[in-house]
Amino acid sequence: MDREDLKSEAQEFLESLEKKLNSEMPSPVEMRRCVHQVVTDSQGDPTRPHMRQPENAFLYDYAIPIIIQHMQTVNGIGPNEAKRSLLSEFYRNMKDCCLQTPARTRGHPFTKMVGAKPADIVAQWTGKLGAPLRQACPDFAFREPFPFRIVFEGKYFETGSAGRAKTELVICTYQAFYYRALPYVPPRKSSPAWNYDFACLLVCDASKDGSLKAVWNSLKSEVRRGFWDGANVYVMILRGTD
Repeated sequence: MDREDLKSEAQEFLESLEKKLNSEMPSPVEMRRCVHQVVTDSQGDPTRPHMRQPENAFLYDYAIPIIIQHMQTVNGIGPNEAKRSLLSEFYRNMKDCCLQTPARTRGHPFTKMVGAKPADIVAQWTGKLGAPLRQACPDFAFREPFPFRIVFEGKYFETGSAGRAKTELVICTYQAFYYRALPYVPPRKSSPAWNYDFACLLVCDASKDGSLKAVWNSLKSEVRRGFWDGANVYVMILRGTD
């Protein structure tokens, strides 16, 4: 399969995944209630550290189970293939659906922070502000045998004005692009390769007025298309059964 065909099929899969997630997620009001309940129930539970923050509660209690099932709509992918393909930073707590971490094993000199000051970057490089080299660890990712190598940045947006929504959209899309832009790192004995063709920003906009989704929709269509066409970043902002 040539690269353009691969990209077209990856887009079709992500579009179908977006439709599936929206159709099975509850309304924003119900999502907020359920996420808060999951977070509360997970406090102090040593088996559920991956559910103690709203973002993780959304990703791992709602999104990931749907994603695993939808992966199996792709030809040749069954439960075992989906399990081998899905990488998660909380793989140790999710052994029933994934086996390894998506963490990049080779350090690099930059961070995913937008607008970092040059002085702070130099301070990092000289060891005065944390580790000189940083390790990328996205929320989750797809690798072989799944046909599309996709790295995911997951977010949960619940409150904020239109101004805050604009800021969050810039930060989140940049972080997804940042992960996609990092170059290939070969596999190690116990760690998979860092080798992604595409990135996906997957956000639940559970805000009362859908401000994050509204900001995204306010962009011109050619700008929205440019994220995928020009940067290989698919932006998926979910509202459920709004």
